[in-house]
Amino acid sequence: MYLLNTHTHKLRFYINNNISEEDMDKWKELKFKCEGGDNKEIILLIKSNCRLEENKNLPYLNRFEGGLGGNNKQIRFRDNELWYYLATDENIGNLDNDIYLDKILNTENEKWTYQELDDLINAFIKTANDYIENICVNGCIEMRCNSPTYLDSDD
Repeated sequence: MYLLNTHTHKLRFYINNNISEEDMDKWKELKFKCEGGDNKEIILLIKSNCRLEENKNLPYLNRFEGGLGGNNKQIRFRDNELWYYLATDENIGNLDNDIYLDKILNTENEKWTYQELDDLINAFIKTANDYIENICVNGCIEMRCNSPTYLDSDD
């Protein structure tokens, strides 16, 4: 099933609260790599952990924030410029610990499916757990409705 065009989708990854300080440091290092733009190596690991061939074959998205996809279908990490802006000394304690792939773009020619996103979630979780050397990462698809009246439509 293709993604609902009535909703905005994000992939959210988060770490368990009861982890060691060492594991949290590794998580923050991974977060910085993913959302800081230096993520090509991480993307290659994620692709190697995918089960679906269409995900394994996605090109690295050569953009400042990095991600997966080509001209038509893309998924990108959260805007790292915003992350850097928020990471000032006075805000550092207020940053979330989550990693987001929050720009999921489709065209009429190519569309993401929930199966592809689920495969990416599982691959990212495996990659992150391997990076941290602990089983402590979870992930989900977040959906936000773009229109409060979409259920009233006949589409």
